[in-house]
Amino acid sequence: MAFYGEGVTFLNFDGTYFSQKQLFQFPHEWLDLTHISQTNLYCHPESLAQIKRRLNERKYKGITFIGSGNYHYVSYLLLQEINEPFTLVLFDHHTDLGNEKEPLISCGSWVSYALEHIPFLERVVMIGPTSTYNLPSYSTKITIFSNEHSPKLILSNIQTDAVYISIDKDVLCRDDALTNWEQGTMRLETLLRYIKHLLYSKEVIGLDVCGEYPQTSVNWFDPLCREALRKNQYANRCLIETCLQSSKHFVHVKGLTPAALTR
Repeated sequence: MAFYGEGVTFLNFDGTYFSQKQLFQFPHEWLDLTHISQTNLYCHPESLAQIKRRLNERKYKGITFIGSGNYHYVSYLLLQEINEPFTLVLFDHHTDLGNEKEPLISCGSWVSYALEHIPFLERVVMIGPTSTYNLPSYSTKITIFSNEHSPKLILSNIQTDAVYISIDKDVLCRDDALTNWEQGTMRLETLLRYIKHLLYSKEVIGLDVCGEYPQTSVNWFDPLCREALRKNQYANRCLIETCLQSSKHFVHVKGLTPAALTR
């Protein structure tokens, strides 16, 4: 098995990737979405349709970097592109199940929308949420691992060959990432180990990442912002390298060998 996606796409909602210049060494494209209104946290249906049209234009459908966790609902649009039975493996400190009756899709409810509206989605396996209250009526399709478990146990709950991975870096401890949400305790090396097992055992047909720390020119000189840039860029770089090394469309990037991925 392997990573079946190709290339990297950066979605520019909030300008968080401009400073992560190390990531631009990988084959990538850039979609600017800053002109679309009503997208922060909640997304208006017309705005969601505009985002979907822009996503349809991209040529790389491998790894998608979304921005801060406020835009995690974009994963719902990415899942809509899948035309075979699959399992969503979600690494997140929150369930993102929200209220299935919410009138607008949000970063906190998109998983409920996916379970209700995406016919090829057979199961959601979540790793990292600490609160599991308010499970929806279709919770029989959901498996939640609040704490770290063996990759073998997690794989035993995935019956499909195809897997889509969605990562909110708020699942990571603050030593390995900084986000604008409450964070979990998982180490980056643990997350990478899970992903490697999935890549080895399943057909990973796509992956997205969010959980960036919002940065603007006003607070760029804030030590916390510089710390966030260093940690988040390193984590993102490791995620890209891990996937591309197992990709069926692998492209060697000069100077970015596993040994080069050090702090």
